[in-house]
Amino acid sequence: MAGSHDGRLCLCDQADGTCAGLAVRRLSRDRVAELAEEIWIASSGDLLPAPPALADPRSSRAGASAQAAYLRRRAEEREAWRLDWVWLTWGMVGAATAAGLLLGVTVGAWLGWPTALLVALGTWWRLRFRPSAEARIWRRQAVLQRRTAATLGPLGDEGYLLLHDVTLPGWLGSLDHLVVGPTGIWVVTSWQRRGRLPGRAAVPARVLGELRSQTHAIAEALGGRAQVPIRPLLCVHRSWPRTPRTLGGIGVLAPRQLAQVVRSGSPVAPAEVKHATDRLLEVLRPAA
Repeated sequence: MAGSHDGRLCLCDQADGTCAGLAVRRLSRDRVAELAEEIWIASSGDLLPAPPALADPRSSRAGASAQAAYLRRRAEEREAWRLDWVWLTWGMVGAATAAGLLLGVTVGAWLGWPTALLVALGTWWRLRFRPSAEARIWRRQAVLQRRTAATLGPLGDEGYLLLHDVTLPGWLGSLDHLVVGPTGIWVVTSWQRRGRLPGRAAVPARVLGELRSQTHAIAEALGGRAQVPIRPLLCVHRSWPRTPRTLGGIGVLAPRQLAQVVRSGSPVAPAEVKHATDRLLEVLRPAA
């Protein structure tokens, strides 16, 4: 069986089995959505629920996901610590009682009871809840990202788009900072060095590898829509040489050097920057 649509022959022996199915394929996505809504209203009498609004990546705050990870880990650890509250109480009572009795017998009650109180307070201070080292790493990372965002702040007044703590759909991790402007795209990661000796060994290969992968991911997200250079930068907090360095194709510099390095990049055509900006705002989302 065959039918004709817009002067063209439509064979109905296709996989869908009807000419109507082939006609639907030629409809735009918006028109299909309108038809689906009309059918739903006619059959149920209710309006379709509005689709959830996509979060604007410009609404994300620096260090938001790291701070959320710290608070989540801290809450889990505090909940586990509360299970040991009975042992903590008995430890305070036992230590205070032993100290009070010992000094009360040997010196006198006038010294025994104050000493017992001091011992109880000291025991509580010693056994009180403290977040683990793993949880404190997340808090420290959030602080570093906020400091880096502060150094990038002046670029926002110069026409640069500043995105902090954003992610791509399907990503497990997040980008610390993304700067888009007249000199291209800059993927910035915040990191605090532990050693004092500068050089390649001072930056772990894992940190450089992750930053390199993030830069490639941003290039893939653009999908060739804009010819804009994408450069990775590692912002090293604590001590670092006065001049920026390059390690494995990645610029490594101190926070005070960050804005100037971004400004010194080669100019990019405004139209290309706009295309890249529109695409990134479309695909990026807040990480937290």
